[in-house]
Amino acid sequence: MARPNTQAQRREDIHQAAITLVGRSDLAQITIPEIAATLGVTANAVRYYYPDIETLIAELAQRSDKRFYHDRLALLEEYPDPTVQLEQLISAGLPTGPEDAEWRVIWMAILDAGFNLQNRADVQSIYHRQVGLYASVLTDGAARGAFQLRQDAQEIAMTLMSMEDYLGYRIVARDPQISRSTAITLMTGYARSVTRGD
Repeated sequence: MARPNTQAQRREDIHQAAITLVGRSDLAQITIPEIAATLGVTANAVRYYYPDIETLIAELAQRSDKRFYHDRLALLEEYPDPTVQLEQLISAGLPTGPEDAEWRVIWMAILDAGFNLQNRADVQSIYHRQVGLYASVLTDGAARGAFQLRQDAQEIAMTLMSMEDYLGYRIVARDPQISRSTAITLMTGYARSVTRGD
């Protein structure tokens, strides 16, 4: 690894190698030796940071917090208009397209947690923090007169977040009938229908 020799940078290099490999195959097929080969280091050099692939997968899931929570939270500060904020939240939450390998690896890593989220509070909270972003914009917009909510803000937020997750999955799974633009149209159409009084 030719980049600065810091633990944070090494972890990021390992993440990026895993993301690259997932872009070519899928998460279930990648191994520590494959990641090491991509980086040009020994498998033990990778295992120093991640003793097994499961540990790496769990950390990859947490990349969701940066891209879909912290980055979107910062994005909201750039746009004072609640209507624009909602549009920006929707746009930033969806994959850039079928080749968005980071979106794919985050989604796969979250799915790797299985179907017992009560035992995985770290993964369970990812969805709910993002719901909170939507709910805060909706609540603030209603208080400022920009929205006339036709449902509870939390219910709208959960619906939007669920649409984002599923439509995003269809995009990266290369469903020929679900493009990024289609997903944005569907989500913004729903958002308008429940935030306008007319």
